Amino acid sequence: MTRRLKQLLVAVIGGALSLFMIFLGLWQAEVFQSQAQGSAEQRAAGAPRDLEPALDEQDEAVGDLYGRRVTAKGSYLPNMQVLVGTEYPLQVVNAFRTVGGRSLTVVRGTVSKGQEIPAPPKGQTSVQGVILPSQAKPEVPTAADVPAGTQGTVRLEQLAQRWPAPMVQGFVTLEAQASQQQGLGPKKPEIPDVGGGKERNRGYALQWWAFAIFGVAATWVGVRSIKE
Repeated sequence: MTRRLKQLLVAVIGGALSLFMIFLGLWQAEVFQSQAQGSAEQRAAGAPRDLEPALDEQDEAVGDLYGRRVTAKGSYLPNMQVLVGTEYPLQVVNAFRTVGGRSLTVVRGTVSKGQEIPAPPKGQTSVQGVILPSQAKPEVPTAADVPAGTQGTVRLEQLAQRWPAPMVQGFVTLEAQASQQQGLGPKKPEIPDVGGGKERNRGYALQWWAFAIFGVAATWVGVRSIKE
C-alpha cells in the first residue's frame, strides 16, 4: 500500500469518527433540551400548593417551590404597580398583600400599546400561578415607546425598595384565564433551569465535541506521521 493511500485511509477513518462524535454531541444536546423542557412543563403542571406555609420565615425564601404552581390569599395594592418588558406587550405587575402580611409580586398579565391598564380586583381575593425567582438585568435596552419607569425584567431587588416588607423572594405569574378575567393578555411564565441540569447536560454534549476536535488533531498527526 502506498504512502498516499495509507494517508487517505487514515484521514477517511479519522474524519468519519470525528463527524460521528459531532453528531452525537448535537443529538445529546437536543435530547437534553427536550427532556429539560418536558421536566419544566411537568413541574409547572402539578397541583398548586399553598405558598405561605412553605415560606422560610427568616428570609421569606420560596425553597423548592420555584417553577411550581402556588396559591395565595390576600388583596392587591392598586397603587403599587409597574410595567415590565423591553417592548409591547408589556407585563402588568402589582404588589399583592397576603393574609400573612407579606408582599407578593404578581404578574397579572400583559397590556398592548395604547391599551388602558385595568385596575386589579378589589377586596380579598386569591392568586394562582407559577412562582419564579427574580430575573436578571436585561441586556436589551428598553424600547423608546414604552412608558417611563418601565422595568426591563421582574427584578425583585428593585421592587423591594418601594414595596412593603417583608417581601416574598419570588413572583407569581397568573394563569391565562385569570389574566383574561382582568382584561389583560396572558403571559406564559419563562421557567428557568431551577435545578442546574441544563448547564450539566450541556457539558455532556460539549464533551463529545471536544472528543471530535481531538479526533481531528489526532487524524492530522497520524496522516503526517505515515512514512513510505
